[in-house]
Amino acid sequence: MRLASIDIGTNTLLLLIVDCNHNKIDNVLVDEHKIARLGEDLNSTGLISNIALDRAKKILLFYKSIISEYNVDQLFCVATSAMRDASNSKEIKKELEYVIGSEIKIIGGEDEAKLSYIGSIEDHPKNTVIDIGGGSTEIILGSGSTITFKKSVDVGAVRLSEMFNLFEKKQDDIKKAEDHVRKAFSIFPTSTGHQAIAVAGTPTTIAQINLGLDNFSAEKVHLIKISLKELLEAKSLIINNSKEDLINNYGVHPNRADVILGGTIILETFLKAFDFNDYLTSVKGLRYGVVIDYLRKN
Repeated sequence: MRLASIDIGTNTLLLLIVDCNHNKIDNVLVDEHKIARLGEDLNSTGLISNIALDRAKKILLFYKSIISEYNVDQLFCVATSAMRDASNSKEIKKELEYVIGSEIKIIGGEDEAKLSYIGSIEDHPKNTVIDIGGGSTEIILGSGSTITFKKSVDVGAVRLSEMFNLFEKKQDDIKKAEDHVRKAFSIFPTSTGHQAIAVAGTPTTIAQINLGLDNFSAEKVHLIKISLKELLEAKSLIINNSKEDLINNYGVHPNRADVILGGTIILETFLKAFDFNDYLTSVKGLRYGVVIDYLRKN
């Protein structure tokens, strides 16, 4: 069986196409990442703009052509924070569904947390997964595949960057952002003996910087262990280099370079709040969880 999933996030649109046998993912055929910044200015306007919508449409048209080429048996499309929050999400949903030719399910924060967890966990007795999105962040604790705690908070790389104008990288703004995230994470339980796993564009970009890669490589960054010390070094590098330098000298994606500081603040605060000295980088996440959840239920 060949399955595909599309994760329509606040910043990124991701496509996964896999072959499945014996109710497991057997082979990954396509794993595409494109940035639409669907949630651009959403925090201040409450709306998904026509410009952001057009970017998302172009990406979905591209994904539709790939899906047709691979003769996919079933496609699942899910949308997260931006589509949950926008007052015009119903209209945006219809337009995007027309483009992709499939239903798009807007999932709640706790469902997003669950799917991110089951799509990201590795072979550890206890896991704590953090999925840093553009508009929200999910933190999930579990023993094996059993979730013991899950929570979604409205703190994401794009949202935080816009709220505190982190684009200018002023120390006062950075401190205010850090305080905001620390307060948001104060409600979470401790996770003694857990393996921390960080999902999404922020941790994979940090891993890319840490490894000195000119271009992103999923194979090279997946399951790379990053220490808190290495993360802080990357944060300092991000603060002390312009957006253009991050793109040209460190291979950071042009549409992520301006919000990577926000994501890094979230990741740093998470590690400190949970008393983790390091974490594993994962290139998986929600789109994998959507497929695994379907296979478990069917």
